[in-house]
Amino acid sequence: MIVFWLCFYLFFFLLAIAIGYYKGNLVAGVLLGYVLGPIGVLLLCMSKDRRHITCPFCQAQIHKRSYYCPKCREKVMCVA
Repeated sequence: MIVFWLCFYLFFFLLAIAIGYYKGNLVAGVLLGYVLGPIGVLLLCMSKDRRHITCPFCQAQIHKRSYYCPKCREKVMCVA
């Protein structure tokens, strides 16, 4: 029975790390996954993506360090 709970906890810990890495917030992924497990995964899913911004011209999701939007080719001034 304890093996099940350890595998359950480890699965959500690794999932939180993966989501945190994808959203550009690895430290939060590690901490939330370690402390809260499945609740941390839910919090990370609802958190803001730090790697991408929205193009003000075409509303496409682009990398925050992009100078030009790949969809509409407009110059994007990064505010962040």
